[in-house]
Amino acid sequence: MVRSQYITVSELQTILNDMATYPDTDETLLLIYEASELIKAFCWKFCGVTDYTTATAPDKLKLATAYQVKYATENPGMDSLYAGNNRSVSIGQTSESVAYGGNGSQEWQKLSPKAIRYLKDTSPGEVPLVTRIL
Repeated sequence: MVRSQYITVSELQTILNDMATYPDTDETLLLIYEASELIKAFCWKFCGVTDYTTATAPDKLKLATAYQVKYATENPGMDSLYAGNNRSVSIGQTSESVAYGGNGSQEWQKLSPKAIRYLKDTSPGEVPLVTRIL
């Protein structure tokens, strides 16, 4: 299986200026894969491209991926926050319902706000990187 990867470990270290938190290990590479795949999953589609590689990814996608890795590292347990079935809590006349997965999912919130900014950012006359963030 080929996994999506938009930046190398070296590029991640350079962008975040952090070699200690992100050493050149399989664990860091796994974080990059997960961030790349999360971005790919929540982008409606890349404009004119099926997918990118470390060699073809534009700088904004590399930046978005790096900040997605950082966001995931700083927010452990994000996956479990959105996993499972619906939850409903009632106390007296007050109730709250939360849907996980499927329709009404808030799973797109796993994307880093800074990553979204890089994915949507365009300069005058520039083609956006993605057509829409889900």
